[in-house]
Amino acid sequence: MEIIKAFLNGADLLILDEPTSVLTPQEIKELISILKGMKAKGHMVIFISHKLDEIMDICDRVLVLQKGKIAGRALTRDTDKPSLARMMVGREVVFTTQREKLPRGRQILSVEHLNVMGDKGLPALKNISFNVFENEIFGVAGVSGNGQRELAEAVTGIRKAESGKIRINHQDITNTSPRHIYDQGVSHVPEERIRFGIAPGLFLYDNAILKQHHLRKFSRRYFLKYKEVKDHAKTLMDDFNVSAHSIHSQIRNLSGGNIQKLILGREISEKPQLLVASHPTYGLDVGATEFMRNHLLKLRKSGSAVLLFSEDLEEIFELCDRIAVMFDGEFMAVLESGDPRLGDIGLMMAGSKRI
Repeated sequence: MEIIKAFLNGADLLILDEPTSVLTPQEIKELISILKGMKAKGHMVIFISHKLDEIMDICDRVLVLQKGKIAGRALTRDTDKPSLARMMVGREVVFTTQREKLPRGRQILSVEHLNVMGDKGLPALKNISFNVFENEIFGVAGVSGNGQRELAEAVTGIRKAESGKIRINHQDITNTSPRHIYDQGVSHVPEERIRFGIAPGLFLYDNAILKQHHLRKFSRRYFLKYKEVKDHAKTLMDDFNVSAHSIHSQIRNLSGGNIQKLILGREISEKPQLLVASHPTYGLDVGATEFMRNHLLKLRKSGSAVLLFSEDLEEIFELCDRIAVMFDGEFMAVLESGDPRLGDIGLMMAGSKRI
């Protein structure tokens, strides 16, 4: 925020790319106020965002890109969100996700007094405890860097816990291997899809069975059953609308949205007990975002549990049955989705209030 303020003293042009993704609600309001002030003083701002509410609030003119080409342009006073969405994805987009009320099922995930160190050797998680149940999406909200990544990695076996217990269906999986945890029914949509979700140099069909290549239906005595593997990849492409020339395309050549669809399809194809989804819609257009959110709700309805990490509060409020607000490695609150105290979520995200 201070960097942006500095531009008010000299720069004529400011370019911002998804600037609100790591801000609290209060900071977003402050940023919008700053940008409007810059405009009033004659500065020019280029604001790049997938968040249509922000585009409509901040911008005077909008340019829509689709697959690297200009799909449309308009004055914001002459357009609306549905029109912009149609330009972006070429069809109507539903902006309100219908989350059906479901009875809470049995306990799937139990985390007790979990302590985890971060990359710099400092505590990243401090005595975290919570449970997640069947038919539930449990959301973790917070500004990036407050322990969300470490929590997701500890649950999926990527990062070691210093102390505490993690249980799936009452079975202790603390500090076991990612393979073992996957075999216990835990799937993972990682935060950094290119680094941790795919093998970029391999074909689409190879990536369709990452973490599943050892399953009997895909291999026999150390040899892959390539017909079954390729049939599975074709099914994922069809079921999850993955746009690619063929299953023989290198995965690195797909768009971010199509890579994310493939990862989600792969991770839920074995009907997991628990899906750990870290920022599953980050950087996606409104069409791909709608698609991903609907599939998370379908997974919830099928009886799975979802542990959702997101910095998008609209996504958290739309999808989650319960919401944990995280700051500095601790939960400031764990509240039901309709709790009026969530009106103070910005203060909780900033560490100014604990419930």
